Amino acid sequence: MKLFYFLAAVIGAIVPYAVYFGYLAYVPGSSGALSLAWDNPISAATLADFTLSCLVFWPFVFKESRKLGIRHAWLFIVTNILVGLSFALPAFLFARERALERY
Repeated sequence: MKLFYFLAAVIGAIVPYAVYFGYLAYVPGSSGALSLAWDNPISAATLADFTLSCLVFWPFVFKESRKLGIRHAWLFIVTNILVGLSFALPAFLFARERALERY
């Protein structure tokens, strides 16, 4: 599973930015991307789902990190905010698998 989580984290770091920068190339100088995310019901539902998933992920990170001795748990929250859940979740699961191997 470690290899799967590692690859998922790499893909999760690349794909969102590729889509975002692809959009910027298609619509140069565009601003207000966050307001566009709430522009229609489908994108608003997706953003709401993502936001709730992040809010569930954060306490999970701190609880599991404390239990398994994973240091610097706050970095997973920072990467969640700066990169996205598609990177932070598999990166944390990779770190969790490594910690579980120590037991």
